[in-house]
Amino acid sequence: MTLTKAREAAQLELISDFFTIFTNPKRIQILQLLKEGELTVSEIAEKTGLPQPTVSQHLKILRDKRIITAKRRGNKCYYTVEDERIYQVCDLIKGIISRRIEEIRKEIAR
Repeated sequence: MTLTKAREAAQLELISDFFTIFTNPKRIQILQLLKEGELTVSEIAEKTGLPQPTVSQHLKILRDKRIITAKRRGNKCYYTVEDERIYQVCDLIKGIISRRIEEIRKEIAR
């Protein structure tokens, strides 16, 4: 495998790995909450209705993928989105899904 092919393969692997954050609706819900500003684990748990350990697991995945960052202030840890462009990705995906739903509705109406 040439160096260029190896780089392309590595890049595709990174892209695929990145999109795993969208495979769980709770992670998307957490991202949407963080759009409003930084939150603690307990605040996210309260707003989502998820148990705190579950929220922590999702936050770890998002941190590991460098989607969010954590900043400790006192005895609390505050989470925030690292790169606001993640919301552009979310909006693009929503647009694609909405278009597909509309096409399906048109087909059913025929």
